[in-house]
Amino acid sequence: MGDRMVHPYSIGLSYGWSDDALNEEGHNLLNRLAGLLGIEYHTRESLEMEHVETMPLISQGVGAGVSALRSYVHELESWFSEDGEKFARCLGRSALDVGLTRTGWKETFAWMESVGLGRAFAEGAWIETEVSEVNDLPEFFNHPKKLLGL
Repeated sequence: MGDRMVHPYSIGLSYGWSDDALNEEGHNLLNRLAGLLGIEYHTRESLEMEHVETMPLISQGVGAGVSALRSYVHELESWFSEDGEKFARCLGRSALDVGLTRTGWKETFAWMESVGLGRAFAEGAWIETEVSEVNDLPEFFNHPKKLLGL
């Protein structure tokens, strides 16, 4: 199986906990990120447990990763709600144009579904519509682009 699926919330956790500590602002930013991505409680809990298992037992951190997390959340907030579905359709259409593999489709659909964009991604692949260039997609979509070989 190809690259391990990296959930966008896990990326936020990595930023927020980069020095093995999370401050109050970091906690609030992670709450905003979870809300933006529509992550269910049990999914969030398992992603957080997975992350905690990678951390050292004793932390000397102060929450220094908050500025990277803040940038990540602000960047997503600037387009996700308004344009997320449009970008997902674009990715679906581009995937169809280069040829979809069964594995690429399943892994990418699972990733898109995990951030609430599965339906829009599928529409892009199966419904004839005009979409913008895949090159214009935000970095957020780099992982699914890689899964699809774009």
